[in-house]
Amino acid sequence: MTGKKCIIIHGCPSSTEQAMNPETRTYDKHWIPWIKRHLLSIGIETETPLMPSSWEPDYEKFKRTFEGYKVNENTILIGHSCGCAFLVRWLGETKRKIFKRILIAPWKIPDKNDKFREVISK
Repeated sequence: MTGKKCIIIHGCPSSTEQAMNPETRTYDKHWIPWIKRHLLSIGIETETPLMPSSWEPDYEKFKRTFEGYKVNENTILIGHSCGCAFLVRWLGETKRKIFKRILIAPWKIPDKNDKFREVISK
């Protein structure tokens, strides 16, 4: 798997406090650090960017942050919760070829007023 790279996009917490409090946030706990350590141990460069204002997800803000990373046919993308919705929309818009996409607990937006609502309808 040499030459492969992975980018993990975390989910969206329900509040600023939950996102910023080291005791309650989840993007640097649970399975994300575990999978990152494992991937690094087998030679896969792995990034876990902190997405901006994730408690109020905004596709354009996520996109600006995400596009700072090189994504190509050797890239593995892993999304969790609303990170899945972001990746599906971004891949649909860019038509970028990647090695693999993994979606963990995809988050469906039930309300038409949600900022990521277009992801579901596309």
